[in-house]
Amino acid sequence: MGLDGIIEALAPYKGILICLLALVILLLLILVTALFIRQQRLSRRLNYFMRGSDAESLEKTLREVMDDNRQVKIQLKNNVDEIVRINENLLTAYRKIGIVKFNAFPGMAGKVSSSIAMLNNENNGIVITSIHGQEGCYTYVKEIMNGKSISPLTKEDEEALKKALQMQV
Repeated sequence: MGLDGIIEALAPYKGILICLLALVILLLLILVTALFIRQQRLSRRLNYFMRGSDAESLEKTLREVMDDNRQVKIQLKNNVDEIVRINENLLTAYRKIGIVKFNAFPGMAGKVSSSIAMLNNENNGIVITSIHGQEGCYTYVKEIMNGKSISPLTKEDEEALKKALQMQV
């Protein structure tokens, strides 16, 4: 059965076939129209996106954003390096402080003498004692290593050291 045979077999259904083909063509036209409308909307949106609100090109905007991003990354690295440097410096800075004021000599008015303990994070530092009297002012400095004094401490020095050691930083 060749092509001529198929055509002869379908001859009685010519009208139905033509209607079916017309329906398929109409359906295809509807689909093409819908696709065309969607393509037009997409094209308008793309054109708007590419132009921007003040007619800038998307490429220019993206380059600016990328340049800004590079600058931000450079600044971020600089900031991180600076924070690391500051943290290293803080390890040796005196951050724990204890102060005790006292009256070194009976008969003097007020607590004019003082002991100040200053320690770093490792509890190393100094205790400075300033004693005020009628004949003058005397200042003593005592070294602190790991929270302990190398020199003997007065009770006021010990109190100032205890206050500094109790500080949470």
